Amino acid sequence: MQNLDQIRAAKALEAIAREDSLITKQTISKLPAMIISNGLLATAAFAVEAKRENDPKRPEMQDAMNQVAEHLGNPIHGISVLRDCDSATELITLLTAGNASSLDLQRATSEALAFIGYLKRFAVKEGDSE
Repeated sequence: MQNLDQIRAAKALEAIAREDSLITKQTISKLPAMIISNGLLATAAFAVEAKRENDPKRPEMQDAMNQVAEHLGNPIHGISVLRDCDSATELITLLTAGNASSLDLQRATSEALAFIGYLKRFAVKEGDSE
């Protein structure tokens, strides 16, 4: 059985290694401060904001938050309202639903910050070769 750090690291490596990954250190480095100052929900909403329908303003940030949402959807974290969550938009919907408690949001925020720490460690700088 893996511990939480192993689960976070494995998911972060998988997220960075995806062929269609848009995640860079520059994108990731902004997220913890945004989450701490504005909250997880506001940060996720900012990341998925669109210019027009299906045309995101910040595709790199949206990709990163989608990976955070997928990670939080893992049942191992015990946040039952987020089970099988796979996108930042769904994360917002599930955490604002009537059955989500403030404790669920607090646990999701805490785990998101821990996971983003691993994403940041494994991401490469924009322009650097992998």
